[in-house]
Amino acid sequence: MTGAVVAGGPVTEALFAAETNGHFTLGGSGSVVAYVKRTADGEELWTGAPGHHVRRAGHEGERITGPRFAAGGDTVFYRHARRGREAWNLSAVRLSDGSRRTILGDGSLAEFWLSPTDPEALVLSRRPRQDLYDASLRPLAANPGYHRWLIDNRLRPRGGIVLAADGSARVELGADLARARTVLTVDADAVPDLAVLRFSRDDERLFLVTSAGSPVRRLLSVTATGDVTELFAHPGLDLGGYPVAADGVWFDPRTGEPDLCAVMDQRLRYQPLTARAADRVAERLRPGDDGTPVLTGRSHDDRVWLVSTVHSDGPLRHGLVRAGEAEQVVAHNRPELVGAGLPGLRDFPFVASDGRPLTGYLLRPGEADGPLPTVVLVHGGPIARDTWRFHAEAQYLAALGYQSLHINFRGSAGFGAAFRLSGYGEWGGRMQQDLYDAVVHGVELGLVDRARVAFLGSSYGGYAALLAACTRPDIVRGAIAVSPPCDLVRFAAEPPAYWRPLVRQLRRQVLQTADGRPVERSRLDQRSPMSAVGPGSAPMLIAHGARDPRIPIADVTGFVGHARDLGVPVTFLRFDDEGHVIHADANRARLYREIAAFLEVRLAAR
Repeated sequence: MTGAVVAGGPVTEALFAAETNGHFTLGGSGSVVAYVKRTADGEELWTGAPGHHVRRAGHEGERITGPRFAAGGDTVFYRHARRGREAWNLSAVRLSDGSRRTILGDGSLAEFWLSPTDPEALVLSRRPRQDLYDASLRPLAANPGYHRWLIDNRLRPRGGIVLAADGSARVELGADLARARTVLTVDADAVPDLAVLRFSRDDERLFLVTSAGSPVRRLLSVTATGDVTELFAHPGLDLGGYPVAADGVWFDPRTGEPDLCAVMDQRLRYQPLTARAADRVAERLRPGDDGTPVLTGRSHDDRVWLVSTVHSDGPLRHGLVRAGEAEQVVAHNRPELVGAGLPGLRDFPFVASDGRPLTGYLLRPGEADGPLPTVVLVHGGPIARDTWRFHAEAQYLAALGYQSLHINFRGSAGFGAAFRLSGYGEWGGRMQQDLYDAVVHGVELGLVDRARVAFLGSSYGGYAALLAACTRPDIVRGAIAVSPPCDLVRFAAEPPAYWRPLVRQLRRQVLQTADGRPVERSRLDQRSPMSAVGPGSAPMLIAHGARDPRIPIADVTGFVGHARDLGVPVTFLRFDDEGHVIHADANRARLYREIAAFLEVRLAAR
């Protein structure tokens, strides 16, 4: 498919659809890839190699995620759940004969671990208590109070993560659970970026990433005796990478030792830990005009790499790379957009009104000149970030003639602990002001039409969009919010059950500043859309899934009713078969056509 993008045409429709292919993972032999294909009826598990693809399983009305090859490569395990729900089941497919079996089908799966040597060995944890079971669902161990289990290579429970009453976390290790000891304490402010990776081959060291005791997120190894070793830390950036790959850390499949890390500022930067890894990166991951190559899988002998090449102006390409050979393309995540001639992201650095340097990205439609109607796309989290990537939502807006701004406001992840913590107590405060400052800077550069600006976001981004409409109609002519927290005070004081394991961290982010000072109740009210909305607020388009466990539908409908009673124009889209994210193509088509109609009215020239 080539040529210009036409609003309402097939390319535009492909942009508001969810990606066709995702969750790519490489089998240990390096010859086959497992991935998830989305269809109109539900999602399917496929395996593929260049030029040869096989459908393995389908689940109507369900989502599939996390396919993983068992030892030997003949069996693929994967999680699946009813669309909109976050109650996961576990199934497996044997590639040699096509047989499929459901291991756990009651929606209680928390996590599962596979043996690196035995294709049949499996351990899983089940909600609500997260006790451990084997492949036949025989009980193995009762949970002594862990938020997450730590399981070694021989599928033995070796400890876990304990969330303390003060919001901190303890990493406990021990060959005997009754004698497990705390080997690392992670303060409450560092808990959001803690990630446990794996054990070493001899099960003596646990690899994890955290910013505990450090100005940046770094790679550590810890032992059951409490020895902590720093393996990598960047001077100013957090360890991390693209969501399609590992958590910024890759392991040599021959030794099981970490050999490659990454950080991200405006682009991904690889940080090899060994000379061999440096050579392989130079040989197989050479960035260029064709995009940014991201390592997403390695064969057991390390001869074959699965590489996913990120573009900002086209779909993600997944291919197999061998030393000295050209890439063999397996599939694109959005094959219908290959060659569509789409615009690319530009860097957008600026200085906030209080002097803090910030950055982000800008997407302008085609060869447009001068100030344009602009949509500020606010990322969720808020401890997340925007990256240089293909942004289908922004491309859809560009096809309609709107440019988009993507801002990594303070509180975003990736730029060090101090930057992340600067967002604490600033929901609706400095984090929000950063977004307004970005608009002002765009106006000063002659890029943004000051009279035609809208905000759009999901989750936290939806909250920020609503608040902008409620409190700054002088800047924002309309807000589009998907799954937004609407009552900030209630959200922090009485969070839904989904958030209760992390309630201390949530309250810390919302109710206290980085230095521990409480945010006054009057200020919280000013920063809450439920309290701040008034007759002069800008019009809103709000969408929500009735199955959302993170933001109850009643909270959203309550806000919609309240805003309408005040005379605020609100379009509300309720999706009874969706959750926190709108997945189904039919629902996404309805949502994005409503977005187009909303923006056509709100951002029309005066």
